[in-house]
Amino acid sequence: MRAALVTAHGGPENLRYGYAAVPDPPPGWLRVRVLACALNMLDVFVRRGMPGVRLSLPHIPGGDVVGTVDALGEGTSGPAPGTLVLLDPAVHRKALGEDLPGGLAEYVIAPATNAITLTASPADAPRYAALPIAYGTARRMLFTRAKLQPGETVVVLGAAGGVGVACVQLGAAAGARVIACSSSAAKLGRLAALGARELIDTSAGDFGSQVWELTGRSGADVVVDYLGAATWPQSIRATRRGGRLVTCGASTGFLAETDLRYVWTRELDILGSDGWGREDLTELISQVRSGELQPIVHATYPLSHIRDAVAELEDRRAVGKVVVVPDADL
Repeated sequence: MRAALVTAHGGPENLRYGYAAVPDPPPGWLRVRVLACALNMLDVFVRRGMPGVRLSLPHIPGGDVVGTVDALGEGTSGPAPGTLVLLDPAVHRKALGEDLPGGLAEYVIAPATNAITLTASPADAPRYAALPIAYGTARRMLFTRAKLQPGETVVVLGAAGGVGVACVQLGAAAGARVIACSSSAAKLGRLAALGARELIDTSAGDFGSQVWELTGRSGADVVVDYLGAATWPQSIRATRRGGRLVTCGASTGFLAETDLRYVWTRELDILGSDGWGREDLTELISQVRSGELQPIVHATYPLSHIRDAVAELEDRRAVGKVVVVPDADL
């Protein structure tokens, strides 16, 4: 089968379009013919190499997969061949595309229990593929961990990325006041169209004082900050008394300074959020099916142009999700 292959850790030249053996599903697993696979910054980190994660190379990245069931492992009960499914990327504390071979290929295998049946047209595969990692992570952060309520104010840092766009859309749909922050003035207009009520250009570096003024010098109920070291000190100061600061990562560095005076005097809750739950995926699928949620697909690329697709993320050109499809399906 044709596949995107990480041949060594490092730069973009180590991600190549080539061939790999079609995987056979073991008992309890199934094989899916991939119709669409959305990209995440995780795919970039996997190619660059992540501390503590050792992969057998070449490795196929890609965790957000929609396709049709192609075969079942021996003795496996699951959706019948031909069924359109979305794959939950989380597999026994591992993940498709990260620790396990992923969906940037023509076929991928996963446990049958990870297949969620879709009542949709195969033409909708790119929209549903956008959901698991970015939208699932955003939903868990906002509602399971931060318990965002209608009428509350939520500040989203890095709002133009996949998780950020999802936070803007989901927060606005839930009736929250969304303040979207991005270092790209060109992207801020897109975020307003997606539901952000106020916009902050963070290219000058100072967003905390702007949040303070926009909230009547009281701070935000919820601040979403997965950027880390570069933004964390301001995020602490931009959170109101009794507010919640939630994170799922730290793309600018893990060692972030926390002024503890704000934590105790404002009685802040600092919350970690790791991934998504199955209930997040099923609810998101329901929202898409009903028309309540329209996942944002920035661009769709054929698998043979995988480097160009990844460059959209790595060069920070994308607003929303970049989706890859097998060449014959474009």
